[in-house]
Amino acid sequence: MEELLERHNLRDQVYDILKRRIILREIKPGKKINEEELAESLGVSRTPIRETLLRLEHEGIVEIISRRGAFVISQSNKKVIDLLHVREALEGLVVRLATENMDQDLIDRLRHCLKEISATDKRDDRLLKYTPADVEFHALLLEACDNDLLVSMMETVNAHLQMVRLRTVGLPGRPEQTVREHYKILEAIEQENPTHAEKSMRKHVESVRKDVEKNITSTENSE
Repeated sequence: MEELLERHNLRDQVYDILKRRIILREIKPGKKINEEELAESLGVSRTPIRETLLRLEHEGIVEIISRRGAFVISQSNKKVIDLLHVREALEGLVVRLATENMDQDLIDRLRHCLKEISATDKRDDRLLKYTPADVEFHALLLEACDNDLLVSMMETVNAHLQMVRLRTVGLPGRPEQTVREHYKILEAIEQENPTHAEKSMRKHVESVRKDVEKNITSTENSE
């Protein structure tokens, strides 16, 4: 049983624990989440479990099917790679436009996101902090691009990206590599160089895609 120390903060602790299990693939994509077993293992009622599942469904990590239960979202390898190809092109344009509209306040907020990702050396803590800080970093860029059509297109892509983020954050060295790549993007923004910023973003997403492709190959060869 995992020890829940702060009973007044029970909901957030249950959320962190379940999300960590999904990130670490202790509960694999496509698998049903057993509410009763999870509640028993954590020593809690099913109420915070159900609240957590609804929260994860809203984030696009879990799908709740009527009369069947909650399942971890599953995406095919091809869909993941296709999504990252599209993301590379769109986010390259996002950061190019954002660089042209950037101000010091937004730069400071972007830097804060990177500090959040880098704030701890504990792997499990980093896994939990990585995703929201990474999401905020990209959301700030999207906010600054000032292009409604591009925002709409990225919102469609982002609806499918959360499970990709969880899939990549668990890859060895990926969070650290992402921080380094994000700092290069930020450096280009600070230099007011939209061309370099776009190249840096495209290189970052390409790097993520190649890591995913290698992981897919490794997994297939080990099966």
